[in-house]
Amino acid sequence: MNERIAKRTGLLLALACLAAGSLRAADVKSLTKEIFAVPSTPGNEDLLAGKIRGLLPRGLAVEEDGLGTVAVRFRGPGAPTLLLAALDGYGHMVSGITPDGYLTLDRPVAPPHARFDAYLLGQPVIISTGRGPVQGIVSQPAMHLLTQERRKTLVENFSLETAFVDIGVRSEKEARDKGVEILDAVTFSAVLTELAGDKWSGPSLGQKAVAAVLVSVAESLADQAAGGETVIAWAAQTKFAARGRGARPAMGAARAKAKWQPGRTVVVDVIAAGKDGNTPAPGKGPVFILAKDEPSALRQAFEQTAAGAGIPCQFLTAADSPLAIPFVGPQSEVLTLALPVLFLHTPSEVIDLKDLQALRDLLERFLRTGGGQ
Repeated sequence: MNERIAKRTGLLLALACLAAGSLRAADVKSLTKEIFAVPSTPGNEDLLAGKIRGLLPRGLAVEEDGLGTVAVRFRGPGAPTLLLAALDGYGHMVSGITPDGYLTLDRPVAPPHARFDAYLLGQPVIISTGRGPVQGIVSQPAMHLLTQERRKTLVENFSLETAFVDIGVRSEKEARDKGVEILDAVTFSAVLTELAGDKWSGPSLGQKAVAAVLVSVAESLADQAAGGETVIAWAAQTKFAARGRGARPAMGAARAKAKWQPGRTVVVDVIAAGKDGNTPAPGKGPVFILAKDEPSALRQAFEQTAAGAGIPCQFLTAADSPLAIPFVGPQSEVLTLALPVLFLHTPSEVIDLKDLQALRDLLERFLRTGGGQ
C-alpha cells in the first residue's frame, strides 16, 4: 500500500514539474510577444521601459539610473550580481517633413552594418509620436516602370537621401496634425511570423526576446528569493558610446556600472548565428562569449549550472562588446550570455524558442543557487 502511494506521489510530482516547465515556456513566449510589439530606439526607450514596469510583479521596487534604465533588486548577501540587457535597438527617426507631407529619415546612431538602411525600401514602418503610433510606408517606385539603370541605382545605392515615408497625408500641416514631429522614432512594423520548428521571426526580435527573458526571471525570483543579492536591469541608451579613448563602452552600461557597482556582471545579449559551422548555431543553446578563453569562476559556475540542468550551451571567444567593457576589471568578473539570432539586424531576425527557453532556465537556476557565491 505504501509503495503504491509512493509511486502515485512520485507521478504527481513529475506531472507537477512538467506542468511548471510548460507554464514557464508559455510565460516567456507570451512575454516576448508583448514586448516585441513595443518600439524602442536610442533616446526613445520610454514606451518599452513602461511596458516592462507594468509586466513586473507587484511588490518589486523599480530602481532607475536617471538615464532611462530600469532595474529591480533582490536583496541578499555579498556584492550584487548584475544581469544586464539592452532596452534599445536600432532604428531611424524623422528628420524632416516635405511640403506635400512625406517624411524624410535619419539615424539616431550609427547603423550596425553598411546595408542596414537598404532594408527600408518598400517596408511598412511605425512613427512613434507624442499622440501615439502613426503607420507609414517607405515609398518604392514600381520597378517594372523604371529603366534598367534607374532600377540598379535604386536597389544598389539606396540611401536615406532617397527614402521617403508616406503616411497618407497631402501636406506638412496634415502630417503635424497627426502628431508627427522632427526626431520622432521610426521603426519597422512589429510583424511576428511563427515558422516551423518552433522558430519565430521579426524585426529586432532578438533584443526584445532577451528583454522578455529577464522579465520572466524577475517574475520567478519574486516568488523565491535569489541565492545572493541580484540586480536585473534593462539599460537605456546602449547604442550611444560613452566618452573616452580606445574601446568605448555603451553609455547605458557605464551608467549601470557606476550605480550598482556589481561584483559580477552577466551581460545578456544577442549574437549572429549561422548554419555554416563557423558561427553559433540556432537551436544549440545560449552562447558563452568571453574575451579570453581562460578559466573564470563565473564561467565555471555557469557551466556547472548548465551541466547539472542538462542545458546545452555554445562557446565563442570574441572581444568584449560595448555592453561588457565597463565591467571588465581586476575587482569584478563579467560574462556575456547571448541568444543566437539568424539574420541579425535585419527585418527578418529568426530565433529558436528552444534557445530562448534554455537561456531563461539557465539564468534562473544560476541565481536561485547563488551561482557559487
